[in-house]
Amino acid sequence: MNCKHVSFIVALLFCTTGLFAQLGIKMGLNMANEIRSFNRADVSAGFKSDNLTGYQIGLVYQAMPKKSGIGFEIAALISQKGSTFSDSTGIVGVIKQGYKEMNYVEVPLNLRYRLSLGVVGVYAFGGVYGGYSYSGKVVDEKTNTSSVETFPTAADRIDYGYNFGGGLEIFRKIQLGATWSRGLKDTSNTNVGLPVSTKATNKVMSINLVYLF
Repeated sequence: MNCKHVSFIVALLFCTTGLFAQLGIKMGLNMANEIRSFNRADVSAGFKSDNLTGYQIGLVYQAMPKKSGIGFEIAALISQKGSTFSDSTGIVGVIKQGYKEMNYVEVPLNLRYRLSLGVVGVYAFGGVYGGYSYSGKVVDEKTNTSSVETFPTAADRIDYGYNFGGGLEIFRKIQLGATWSRGLKDTSNTNVGLPVSTKATNKVMSINLVYLF
C-alpha cells in the first residue's frame, strides 16, 4: 500500500459520518531488541543480544465509529529502544559487555478495527511509523563507563518501519494492548564500536495502556 492509498483511506474516514474522536494518553513498556547480522558467520553465531526494557509515553488521537468498524489513530510518542550485548564469541576485543540505549520521538499512523461487545470491546490495528533519535548512549559494563551516541549525519537519527497489534477496550476509555513494531531502516551507523561490518534494525514488543478523554 503506497502513500496515496493511505492518504485516500484517511480522507475517506474523515468524511464518514458517525466517527467518534478521542484524545488520550498512552503509556507502555518496551521489550526492545536490535537485530544484528554479521558478515563473519562465526562471529554471528557467537553474538547473543537479549531484550532491553525501556518505556513509551505520549499522546494518541483516535477516530473510530461509535459502534463497531474501521477507524484510524495517530500518536506522538517518546520511545526508548536498544539492545544488550555480551562477549560470547571468545574473540578478544570484538564484543564487549553492556547495553545500548536510544531515545526516539516516534509518530505511528495506524488503521484500526474495533468490535464492540457492550461495555467491553476488542480491537486490532496495523500501520507504519517514523522516528527520530534525539539522544542515545552506550554503556560498557566491563569498564563501568558510558559514552554518548554520535550520529555521522542527521539521516542516521531516523528510523521507520511498520507495526501491528491488538487488545481490549473497557467503557471506551481504557485500552490495554500489545504492539509489535519492526524497523526497516539499517541503524548500524549508530553501533557499539564493533570492528566488523554489521546490519542492524529495531524490533520492539510493547505492552501499553491508553486512557482516552
